[in-house]
Amino acid sequence: MSKRLQGLDLYRIIGCAFVIINHCNSKVLLQVTPGSLAWYVTVGVIYLSKITVPGFFMITGYNLLHRKDDRATYFKRIVRIVGVLVVFSIFYYLWRNGLNGSIGDFLRTLWHDGATDAFWYLYTYLGLMVMMPLFQWAAGAFDGPKADDAGEAGAPQSDASAKAAPDRRRLLVMILLAASVYVSLMPSVCILVPSFTMNEYFELPMIGCAVMYLFIGHAFYLYRDEIRAGKGVQVKNLRLTAAFFAAFAVNIALAMAEKSITGGVSFTSFSEIHTVGMLAESLAAFAFLVKIRGEGLGGKLIGFVAPATFGIYLLADFVCSSTHMLYYNLCQYMNRLLAVAVQDIVAFAIALAVVTLLRLIPPVKKWI
Repeated sequence: MSKRLQGLDLYRIIGCAFVIINHCNSKVLLQVTPGSLAWYVTVGVIYLSKITVPGFFMITGYNLLHRKDDRATYFKRIVRIVGVLVVFSIFYYLWRNGLNGSIGDFLRTLWHDGATDAFWYLYTYLGLMVMMPLFQWAAGAFDGPKADDAGEAGAPQSDASAKAAPDRRRLLVMILLAASVYVSLMPSVCILVPSFTMNEYFELPMIGCAVMYLFIGHAFYLYRDEIRAGKGVQVKNLRLTAAFFAAFAVNIALAMAEKSITGGVSFTSFSEIHTVGMLAESLAAFAFLVKIRGEGLGGKLIGFVAPATFGIYLLADFVCSSTHMLYYNLCQYMNRLLAVAVQDIVAFAIALAVVTLLRLIPPVKKWI
């Protein structure tokens, strides 16, 4: 794309904030009485915040799948992710173990477990970058005719070529709809009715959840003109917010059903990214935010914070743990929910400040 969409940058900012909120909020859930108002609010926050990862996958698909990167760009992306993963894994390992660890233990942690919980996404993202040339090649099958397809003379596109583009886009949508059945719908049904679990060997060759979201992002890119991406939100687009909260309400209802079936042992399965409710939430949020056109002070604020989002994500677990005593101290003077809200704001502000300062160093800016 020639121009960044500020709506997707806003999604990045919201996503990073939700990472911090989810990680801080999870501790509160263990400290409140099940069934209390605070418990319901905390569970609700979990189901709101889990749109983060699907959003990140869709943003990646929107921005990268239509490209045809050369080998240098391909390897640079991989080197960047590997480098960041290793450096920040060292940081987290030393922070948690000090000098009591060993190189062998660190390497086992890096290879097997990950140095901190949030880095599961970094490993997934690295896998996506490794496979990106294949994904970009496959995505090209659904693209419309390019401007240079007509030849050097600039001859007009053939009628057959022009008519084929919508058909290819519709084919992608149908494939994604089919994928959502076995990637999201069936796993969701099986949470409540385990006997419906399908044969695992049928699922083995199917499209994975992360890849599905990646191609959903590409589908949004292909329909960017029809959906008026980056052109601003209209009154009729508020239907998407209604769809988002409807999906959220359904997710909460499913969570309560799961809680009843399991006797309170489990109630967050429907917050996982492979469930149909979370797919609906994430799609509605993405479809709304992709339309946003940041202007004035809001646009400037998005432009300031968005470049720091990757670094904020990398520091999320650190700032959450480092500010947890603030939460405990505030609980002596205010409600737990208000206390954790203050912790969330402080943690995000600290991460933003640190990353903004680090990005003033030119070599560091290229990496985070």
